Amino acid sequence: MRWAGILRNNTLWRISLTIERLFANNIIQFGDCYDHMKPIANNTIDTVLTDPPYGMDFQSKRSKNGPRYEKIVSDDKVDPLWLKQAYRVTKLGGALIMFCDWKTSDEWKYHIEKCGYVMKSQVIWNRMHHGTGDLHGSFAPMHDIIWYATKGRRIFYKSSAYDTRPKSVLSHKRPSPSEDNGHPTCKPVELLRELIKGTDDGSDGVILDPFLGSGSTAVACIKERKRFIGIEIDKKYHDIAVKRTIAEYKKLGDGLWSKL
Repeated sequence: MRWAGILRNNTLWRISLTIERLFANNIIQFGDCYDHMKPIANNTIDTVLTDPPYGMDFQSKRSKNGPRYEKIVSDDKVDPLWLKQAYRVTKLGGALIMFCDWKTSDEWKYHIEKCGYVMKSQVIWNRMHHGTGDLHGSFAPMHDIIWYATKGRRIFYKSSAYDTRPKSVLSHKRPSPSEDNGHPTCKPVELLRELIKGTDDGSDGVILDPFLGSGSTAVACIKERKRFIGIEIDKKYHDIAVKRTIAEYKKLGDGLWSKL
């Protein structure tokens, strides 16, 4: 019994260290991403994974048992200012994974390359359901564009998740109104996990999301045991992201505890 007690306490200690290591390095900040990225040191971020305002003045017409969703903050125009900071903090060999709409994709591509990133691929997210656009027009759009770019060369890392290079069309259902945490452009956690795994270089680098929204990137990072920094300017969504992150850490702790 004495040895069992020591083994149990040692296991608990390892679990505590595991959660502390993950949680201590992760940050969710409230405010403007440009201001919060300024203190981040040069060449320290492994991957910038984000879904910025597309610059199309979007107003969702989806309803969640009540009024329409609120408009996205700062979505009235394409604003590339944050990209310069993103490039500065991205490490050599790091990556940018950025969602955008087909209407503004060329403009975003121009700004991404102007900052210094090397464009590597256009990834298509098949939402498996029509989304934005003229609801009475033909050819209802059912995809988003994801730009994948690197700072210098990034080598694909073969892992248990991918032993061959991932393909450029990813199909995941977008969250329903009951699953989107009150955010009109919430992305599926499993899609974000696939993007993280598909661009993993095998390092223990930090993932930065300057437009965290309701926290899906943070949840995906926790599930993939990745460190992250998230920034959100809307207090409502910032608070939701914090709650979701705490809940995901609880699941992680409960999962580790169940293995005792």
